[in-house]
Amino acid sequence: MGYYMNGNYERLLQDCAIELNSIQQWIVNHNLDSNVRFLTSYSVIKACGTIEIVLKQIIYDYLASGANDEAKTFLSKSIIDASFNPSPGQIYKLLERINVRWKLDFERCIAGTNQKGQLKSLVELRNSFAHGTVITASINDIKNYYNAGMWILEKLDETIKGE
Repeated sequence: MGYYMNGNYERLLQDCAIELNSIQQWIVNHNLDSNVRFLTSYSVIKACGTIEIVLKQIIYDYLASGANDEAKTFLSKSIIDASFNPSPGQIYKLLERINVRWKLDFERCIAGTNQKGQLKSLVELRNSFAHGTVITASINDIKNYYNAGMWILEKLDETIKGE
């Protein structure tokens, strides 16, 4: 993992990556165990949820910097407490509501990348599982999707900071 936003985000992302590695190792050693399906499903929720939390925190932290208490409360309720999928399309919509240039720059930055499709796949897996579908992706797929999500977050952070 290269440059990363700030220590809080980095810790959350690293902790999730460590957990996914531990789950992967357990699955490798117990591939016929009935808990493999449960752990794979949990991995989807954990990976996607972590991406969502960090995404919202990046945007909140940037916007709340220097804001008064009322603005921080509003931003917290509007961004941190909001529930949305961290899909590229949802990120575009959020950025467009804040700064159209951010949306356009971010869209251009990730256009046509494998990571964009992989993050979308992770979100689709979470949504499918939430609606009762069995996860058929492997732990390796989930880790790849998570790594793509981390890359997307890095590009988002760079876009917002104007780098």
